[in-house]
Amino acid sequence: MTSFRKRTVQKPIRGTRTSPHTAQVITSSGNPYLDVVIGGGLPMGSICLIEEDRFMTHAKVLAKYFLAEGVLSKQEIFLGSLDDIPVEMMRRLPKPLTEMETEVEQREEQQAQSSGGTENGLRIAWRYNDLPLVNSEHATAKIGHHFNLMEQMDSMMLYYANTTMWDDSHKEPDIVIAEEFSKSSSPTSTSLEQQPVEDAPPIPGAEPTPQEKNTAQEENSTNNNNNNTSSGTSSTKTGSQELQPQVFHNPRYGGLLNDIQQLLRDESFVAGTKKNLCRVCLTSLGSPLWYDEHFGEDLIKFLTLLMASVRNCNSVCLITMPMHLIAKYDESLVPKIRQLVDYAIELESFAGSEKETHPAFKEYSGLLHLHKMSALNTLAVHMPDTTDLAFKLRRKKFVIEKFHLPPELQESSPAKPESCVSGLLSNSNATASLDF
Repeated sequence: MTSFRKRTVQKPIRGTRTSPHTAQVITSSGNPYLDVVIGGGLPMGSICLIEEDRFMTHAKVLAKYFLAEGVLSKQEIFLGSLDDIPVEMMRRLPKPLTEMETEVEQREEQQAQSSGGTENGLRIAWRYNDLPLVNSEHATAKIGHHFNLMEQMDSMMLYYANTTMWDDSHKEPDIVIAEEFSKSSSPTSTSLEQQPVEDAPPIPGAEPTPQEKNTAQEENSTNNNNNNTSSGTSSTKTGSQELQPQVFHNPRYGGLLNDIQQLLRDESFVAGTKKNLCRVCLTSLGSPLWYDEHFGEDLIKFLTLLMASVRNCNSVCLITMPMHLIAKYDESLVPKIRQLVDYAIELESFAGSEKETHPAFKEYSGLLHLHKMSALNTLAVHMPDTTDLAFKLRRKKFVIEKFHLPPELQESSPAKPESCVSGLLSNSNATASLDF
């Protein structure tokens, strides 16, 4: 008898890997540039907040990257939005690139960097010549894929994708309440649509039918039995059903959270099992379509319950929010919202501002601000080399780079120093000794 035992290694979830820095299971956000900034990918059970720009164009691009990565990795997808049509958003996902196309693209970028440095000439110290010029944040992604924003994903790939969509179009508040009431009530009780008819005054000269008498007697008997014998069980049922309307004043939050929790309760997403991963994407959460009298209270409650649901299963969540509109509604909500997420990334677009025509920002589409980087199950937070980041929205891809100013915005004329020196020498006080 030998003590040798064959080591069994469990296969990881599709589209995930273990981070060598934090030993966490991470998955790609869909954009390789964003993965490098946040430390290789999104940890399992985390929530990433993308604060939208004023025109809400660049945040939707990152959301499409997130969804397209889930389709290629054959992961479960949940897409919810009130501002966008989820079906149209899924149809416009970018097309993935093959391995050959990604290699060619990376070679072209390297050649462009090297040729750009030789053509423009070296204006800095010679020892910085070996360092990357602009795309220093770019690295080959070990997980994830590359996509082409100019082309759309094949319809057959979307057909076999496991997607769940929510846009509150098929669930009106009145219908939801009627269905819950009909399920909780007894079979002999009437629905909400028939209640006004019963409350109406009786027709003069008409006698109640025997069916109406029987139903009335059955209702009285069942009510007495429920009050006497099964009061405890009835109270628990009504309490569980009335819990959701009491939590949220806006029924849309309750419907959205209920659909997410039902999906995450599946056996394939149980924490500890390595079967599958669920990607939850919510676009334009907190937009004016969500406004009501209790907007701030409901939004904070929803994010708190959403974090508890995402933490307890194999899932990753990406949320885009118009933070500039929420700040105008109530500035105190901004730090509270950032406290309830793991990653808070703001996209500041140059469109419509003075920076759009400024020569220092002509190479970029906007700035990227890192407001929060959380440490999930680790002692240290991963931070990039620099927090001065900018992004470019090119024709085929969304690029995040280190922000740098051009070496010289305007070349100084050589005659200017000579004129200054001659002016000093011509002064009467120039012959006096100068103190250094």
